[in-house]
Amino acid sequence: RPGLKIGICGEHGGEPSSVEFCHTVGMDYVSCSPFRVPIARLAAAQAVAREKQAAKGGQTTFTTA
Repeated sequence: RPGLKIGICGEHGGEPSSVEFCHTVGMDYVSCSPFRVPIARLAAAQAVAREKQAAKGGQTTFTTA
């Protein structure tokens, strides 16, 4: 349905691998507990950087703590 926003909430929203998956499949948002927000933001930024690097034909590796 056009205009429908899709995302996830809960512990998966703060898990870096889940954040990257959500970005990859085109979800609009993730929601997580406040203490996981910094981790989720970093994971989201890294997912975008990976996507841009892949579009250029390169490969970048990021890790989260």
